[in-house]
Amino acid sequence: MALLREASVETIESFRDISVVVEARFEECLMDVREVLAIQPGAVIPLGRPAGETLSVYIGNVALASAEVIVIEDRLALRITEFERFDA
Repeated sequence: MALLREASVETIESFRDISVVVEARFEECLMDVREVLAIQPGAVIPLGRPAGETLSVYIGNVALASAEVIVIEDRLALRITEFERFDA
């Protein structure tokens, strides 16, 4: 069993320097093409999500965590609030 554990650690270590895309998905909404074509600078697209609600964080199409949007200096950032459970 220890040998298997060592092999697993070595496998994980070999992936540590691989870059992955991390996405924060705010919300999706359904719009007609007519509505999309009418969007101008300054347009407001209403969303159903309440202000202050957490966002979903994804790597690829796999949900990783929930996060809240915060501001650090003049930049937006994410504070992880909870990780998704992965059943092995």
